[in-house]
Amino acid sequence: MPHKKPHRPVDLAKQHAILLAAREEFFTVGFVAASIERIAQRADVSKVTIYNHYQGKDKLYAAVVEAECAKMRIALASGIGTAATFRDQLMGFGRSMIAFLSDEEILRFDRRISAEIERAPQLAGLFMEAGPNRLKAMLTEAMAQAMADGHIERADPAVAASHFFGLVRGFTEVEWRYGAVAGTVPDDAAIGGAVDRFLRAYALPRRR
Repeated sequence: MPHKKPHRPVDLAKQHAILLAAREEFFTVGFVAASIERIAQRADVSKVTIYNHYQGKDKLYAAVVEAECAKMRIALASGIGTAATFRDQLMGFGRSMIAFLSDEEILRFDRRISAEIERAPQLAGLFMEAGPNRLKAMLTEAMAQAMADGHIERADPAVAASHFFGLVRGFTEVEWRYGAVAGTVPDDAAIGGAVDRFLRAYALPRRR
């Protein structure tokens, strides 16, 4: 029976360098114009090393998107852990979402993705799966838990997550994306207003 070579552990420092280099490349020139060779040069690794880790540009792009969205998930999880009430938890969600979505670098990346999807249709699925879908799942899980704990009325938690996201985000994301209104970021009063509207809409039925 042939002896199998032991699986080499992933060099985390090298993987981190690749992701940083890929992030800079994708954020600067976009997916279509991005070059594995340039990414390898920036990360000071060989192209073979990148292909061994990520198989190609599609998976490397997905890893970069996932890493960016992980920052928001960490911020959301932190807010949940320190929240004294469900309202506080929703405020933490709202603040984290607004901070992430209004970041100028994220906005530039988002605009570039939108412009490139026609030439590289696979980007839509890669982006949604690595980023927004995971964030939606996290918010949906929080809504389901809140319903189970009796904080809000039982309903479809995914729909509740979408309602909350829409109330907090409003039209501001569209304004940020197209640069119509510069520097308009909802403050705590605006986020609190959205949270309170959501809580009123999903309030538990009054007992008769």
